[in-house]
Amino acid sequence: MNFREPVGLWRGTSRTDRDGARRERLLEAALELYGTLGFRGTSIQALCHESGVSSRSFYELFPARRSGAQQESITAQESLLEQLYVVLNQEIVEALATLTIPPGASLLEATVHVVSAALMPMLGDERKARVLEVEAVGVNDSLEARRRETMRMLAASVDAAVAHLQKAHDLPNHGALSGADSAELTSLILVGGITEALVQRVHTPVEKRTSTTEFLTSIAEVALRAHGVFPTSGA
Repeated sequence: MNFREPVGLWRGTSRTDRDGARRERLLEAALELYGTLGFRGTSIQALCHESGVSSRSFYELFPARRSGAQQESITAQESLLEQLYVVLNQEIVEALATLTIPPGASLLEATVHVVSAALMPMLGDERKARVLEVEAVGVNDSLEARRRETMRMLAASVDAAVAHLQKAHDLPNHGALSGADSAELTSLILVGGITEALVQRVHTPVEKRTSTTEFLTSIAEVALRAHGVFPTSGA
């Protein structure tokens, strides 16, 4: 009887599965190191040590490349950061996509649920906030283009949420809601402002911060006012 492993397997694991596991470990290491020491303060050697992945595998999984019309040079570490940026944003997208608002929630309560879905991944793990909103900024043109695309996507999510709340709570169509272009610009500005508020919170000592609930409620109130709605606590 032949007990030899099938071709392509090593200790019962395929190359694809091994590479997938290594990629995950490198992403986890990048979140830890970029989110604490910073992108520019982290070496490939440190990433490999943290993840238990060899430098050879690192370069195979996240190779340097050229990107864009100007053939911008993207380093291996920048490729890893960009992939981590995608993964962390996908978590936010999925949280918004699966959001459920409790029946009977007031307008403000419903808005807080929407804001929480978008921000809790970063408030719950501030390494993610640092990677997304600090370390990924200004690294290269490719990542900057992705960041602008993400901002537009999040602004569109805000537009959709406001439209849903407007319909559910029978809000008048006035203020920033009166024109599609105006609403889109309002949402884009709002996303940028929330991003800065999040960065400021991360950089504020814990003992000097408001509670997470107060922070989310304040963001929700600002979001509603920006779209021409002036809620009260019981609205």
